[in-house]
Amino acid sequence: MATKKLEVLLKKFGKLDFAETYSPCNPDLLEESARLLVESGHAWSDELSSFYKITNGYFYNGIYIFSVRSGERPDHYDILVQNVQWNISERLPECVLFGRSDEEVYVFNQPENKYQILDFTGWDEYYAFETLADLFEFVVNERI
Repeated sequence: MATKKLEVLLKKFGKLDFAETYSPCNPDLLEESARLLVESGHAWSDELSSFYKITNGYFYNGIYIFSVRSGERPDHYDILVQNVQWNISERLPECVLFGRSDEEVYVFNQPENKYQILDFTGWDEYYAFETLADLFEFVVNERI
């Protein structure tokens, strides 16, 4: 169900002026990257995998959903690079940072099984969602 909603949202939001979607992530690379993140103290979810099987990242009006080791986007928009750079496994154990906008970051919090929008500086929770699709729909609709 969540995968279908992601497909519908990506099709809809991919048509927005200046929105960028990308080729699907290579399945082997996706599996390896998810394993590396989990082994280094981060989280991962089936819904994140579903997203990256549709598009390897998303950009629109200041919203970035990071890619997974993609040649299509600059390295600094890579999910692995971002999680190491921001020391997420120490700062937010068992979470993974998968996107950001101006003053917010997007995180999957595995212990609490929720997708969060956190303040970029204080890491306080602004919003929480049960699914990635719900978070994605919320953040894009805020910017349309």
